[in-house]
Amino acid sequence: MLGRGFLLGVAVGCVLGVYVAPYLSRPTVGVGKVSGSILAQVNEAPAVPKKGTCPTDDQAKTQLFALSKWDLNGHGNGSTVSVERCMQIADQEIACELSAQLKWIDGETQIKAVFQEEGGDWKMIAAKNR
Repeated sequence: MLGRGFLLGVAVGCVLGVYVAPYLSRPTVGVGKVSGSILAQVNEAPAVPKKGTCPTDDQAKTQLFALSKWDLNGHGNGSTVSVERCMQIADQEIACELSAQLKWIDGETQIKAVFQEEGGDWKMIAAKNR
């Protein structure tokens, strides 16, 4: 079993961590520039594209079929592709998670895809199923 000393140490550590955490983002004397630059990178949130700047479900489906060289006319009617979420990875590129229900495959397939913006439209340049 766990001893009282161990449990007391965990409790004191938790309280101390909650107390000290707000002060970690403040620069300290002598190391301010280093800690500020490191924390700026750690605290930086990934760029999430604004609503409407991600490919639509139909664009993702068309691009997935084109990239994979599948017959959109033959298998596209019974297949669906939906864009789950996207993240900006470069100036005009985003990475997206797709959920695909393909006509010839039972079940749902998860796909990671990279799209590149070309003249207001999205072109899939890479895809990988998970």
